Amino acid sequence: MTRILQTIVLLAILCLLATGCQTYVNIPSQSADTANHNPNGKTVRDVMVVALRAALDDGGITGPVQIMLPAKTNNLTYAHVTNSLGDQAVSPYEEDVVGVDGVVFAKGVRIRGIDGEVDVVRPAGEGHDQLVTVYLTWNTIGGWRADRVHVWRGAAIDN
Repeated sequence: MTRILQTIVLLAILCLLATGCQTYVNIPSQSADTANHNPNGKTVRDVMVVALRAALDDGGITGPVQIMLPAKTNNLTYAHVTNSLGDQAVSPYEEDVVGVDGVVFAKGVRIRGIDGEVDVVRPAGEGHDQLVTVYLTWNTIGGWRADRVHVWRGAAIDN
């Protein structure tokens, strides 16, 4: 009986180590929710990098574009995100930036454990912007990955 109990405890510990603590994030915050609203956390940074890259690639945007992150995002998070995106992205804090092909906004971030969604507004040409939602999942081998990008057809926003 002790051997079975030890095996069950070991499996429970391994499951906790493999999945980590479940993350619950809403950015921007919603009234009466208990989620994390900090846009500067590691998980949120990682999710925004993958989502922005997917939105840019899906839209055929080669950049460079200015990246705008949610309110209360600090300079270090901007630096991490734009550096991770490479030459495709510039921070609003960078000086002497010329030749930017538009602005891409990460408007909303929702993370529920191993599933995430990021609402991104990207240039769509002819003076319009386009809202897309990038759906992501996390796995232990590769971290966060974009599963699909949903284009909201009726959600074009005039500049």
